[in-house]
Amino acid sequence: MKLSSETWIVVGAVLLAALLAAQEPRNQWTLTRADSPDMVHFRIEHSSRGNSWSQSNDLPMANFRGLNPGQSGPAKFEYVEDAGTLLCQGRFSFSAGSGAYRFQPNPKFIGGLTQLGYEVPNEDQSFSLLLMHVTLDFARGVRDAGVTASTSQLIELRVHGITLPYIRETQNAGYTSFSARDFVEMKIHGVSTDLLRALKRAGYDLPSRQITELKIHGVNSDYMRDLDIYGLKPRPDDLVQMKMHGVTPEYLKSLKDAGYGDLTSAQITELKIHGMDPKFVLEAKDLGYDFTPRELVDLKTHGVSAEYLRHLRESGMRNLSAQQIAKLKMHGVE
Repeated sequence: MKLSSETWIVVGAVLLAALLAAQEPRNQWTLTRADSPDMVHFRIEHSSRGNSWSQSNDLPMANFRGLNPGQSGPAKFEYVEDAGTLLCQGRFSFSAGSGAYRFQPNPKFIGGLTQLGYEVPNEDQSFSLLLMHVTLDFARGVRDAGVTASTSQLIELRVHGITLPYIRETQNAGYTSFSARDFVEMKIHGVSTDLLRALKRAGYDLPSRQITELKIHGVNSDYMRDLDIYGLKPRPDDLVQMKMHGVTPEYLKSLKDAGYGDLTSAQITELKIHGMDPKFVLEAKDLGYDFTPRELVDLKTHGVSAEYLRHLRESGMRNLSAQQIAKLKMHGVE
């Protein structure tokens, strides 16, 4: 059947309308009861051209106005934060609801931000400020702590779970010049205030970049405490090397028990890299040897064991230097 030109125009108009409708932003909400009686589980979704996301949280009933989760039928309520309000419409049935929402920025919040020295947020930023529960108290606390931050960085701080108590504890530990970016990087990598305090107690005054690197390689407050017990204060780079090569507090204790408690971090790392067992060091001591760390490494490299040292002594070869022992081993003297 051949379609007329008028029919094709109608078909084209319908397809165009459908395409435009698919591209229009859609803002949806769903709400159910949470485990706690004073909380609800609130999920919001947004979709537009090439972009869609969703977020869900258990939120206090106190943040809602006009909400009755137990009702059935049409519903209108508001979700309120400092940054603005979500105006929600939809339906409830059996304590569960869904519908559409519209975001309404709070001009008083925007005015308060600018009075605190932050730039005016655009609509997307205002919406993100609401989603991340950024309050004027938080913005004021960040500013009063001397942390330089933009409006977008306020959002970033909250995205990564940075709170005012975390900022205060960090500064109380002696770090007063960190930027918003520094706080974000440290939080991403799990830098705790315990680690910050441990570093300060050990005499380190490091930028956030080095602190983050230490944490990435597994240096924590317990490790720093044990180093302090053994009287070690390696350079930050040596700290990383020690941790990378598996130098544990137990290994340090074993070396100390063997009489090597005053080694540098570089010497300790070298012994560990070459697989030096503190048990060998102890047995060598018992046999009357007092090797230097460098000699221990050379002996290990040439395969000298405690049994070999014992055999040499039993064979009457006593008072040998590490170099002589290594040569004997190299030339196959067993």
